Amino acid sequence: MVTISHSVREMRDMCGPFQRARRLVRRCTWILSLPAAIGLVGCDTILDVELPGRIPAEQIDDPALASILAQSVIGDLECAYNNYVMGAAVHSDEFEGAIANLSAIQWSHRNVTEATLEYVSGTCETTDGFFPGGMHVPMQTARFLSENVFERLEGWTDAQVANRSALMATVRAYGGYTYTFFGETYCSIAFDGGPVQQPAAALGVAEQRFAEAMSLAQGAGATDILNMAGVGMARVKMNLKKWAQAAAAAAPVPAGFRKDATRSAANPRRYNRLFLGGIQNGYYVIAQAYRTINDPRVPVADRGRDAATAGVRLWVTTKYPALESPIRFASYEEAQLIRAEALAEQGDVAGAMTILNNRRTALGLRALSAGSQAEAVSHVIEERRKELSFEGGHRLTDLIRKSIPWKIGSSPTMQNPYGAVTCWPLPTQERSGA
Repeated sequence: MVTISHSVREMRDMCGPFQRARRLVRRCTWILSLPAAIGLVGCDTILDVELPGRIPAEQIDDPALASILAQSVIGDLECAYNNYVMGAAVHSDEFEGAIANLSAIQWSHRNVTEATLEYVSGTCETTDGFFPGGMHVPMQTARFLSENVFERLEGWTDAQVANRSALMATVRAYGGYTYTFFGETYCSIAFDGGPVQQPAAALGVAEQRFAEAMSLAQGAGATDILNMAGVGMARVKMNLKKWAQAAAAAAPVPAGFRKDATRSAANPRRYNRLFLGGIQNGYYVIAQAYRTINDPRVPVADRGRDAATAGVRLWVTTKYPALESPIRFASYEEAQLIRAEALAEQGDVAGAMTILNNRRTALGLRALSAGSQAEAVSHVIEERRKELSFEGGHRLTDLIRKSIPWKIGSSPTMQNPYGAVTCWPLPTQERSGA
């Protein structure tokens, strides 16, 4: 029986706290996360696993492990995504810090730097709700693992690996999202010891990865992955302002499609971090601008008690009621909003407003109207703020790409001044090669 660890921390500890993901994987015994595989398989398949454990490096080239490797890519990306969603929500205008802890204040008042320890090297296992969790190491680990596993799958044959094309599509789709997140919210980025690049370079790689994923998924009949990659492709095209292509990528995503990142209360690595830090520990509260929105897509509540700091009211989102609450990853609703923005940016105001109002009517909300292209685009961004609230890093992305004014002055919650950080800084260790 093959056993797999779900602790990337061991990988970091063995290899040094500031090694790049490339070095982490190549220098160490393969230690792969597999939370996504739990509960998905029976007891008589290759996916029979017990946690924790390790795959020795000499066994990693065994094609019999192909399904396990693909599931490990999902597990590492879901780990990184959990931290990314929380970090983005706190850094943007969705949350406010509610504890007088230096690191927590850095996160929630835009003072994180390229040397902030938790931001650079924190892991998914961090249970201290002061921190959204590590951003950089988990995402780079997930990105590198996706590339490495894809290369292995590519080198095997259909005779060796059942459903190889579907596995390759899955690995490419999840890997594409890592590049998307880097391209959307980082100020600059570097991969595998390469040069520092602008965020658009990461988005360019994401385009390629999603194109491959969609082609492979279509050939394999992997509809779920095809739709997931389609949403990702539309998201990348939107960020690159390729409006016609964005609309085309979003259009085929069917109504009702939703892809979640699973969470679990069984292991700290898989806790829903928004529940942990926001509701359970009360270290962050919903920002005041989100407390009075009368819209079912922005579920917030006053818990009737103080947050971590006495005198600070605990306002929470009820979108995630438990540690095991899943976080939406890609959906029809997101695809439609991308399509609406693309139409508006191309001058089709009526088409954009029809998409927005179809959704609003279904929710029992009044219809919107737009007298100009600029007004239509503004409506789309506001609808994104509501529909995609507290998930996916969407609000942070919109603040950056649309140059929306950031909060200035001091936090109304803790009276701490906001910093000047907008996009995520590239860690010093990536620049220096340390």
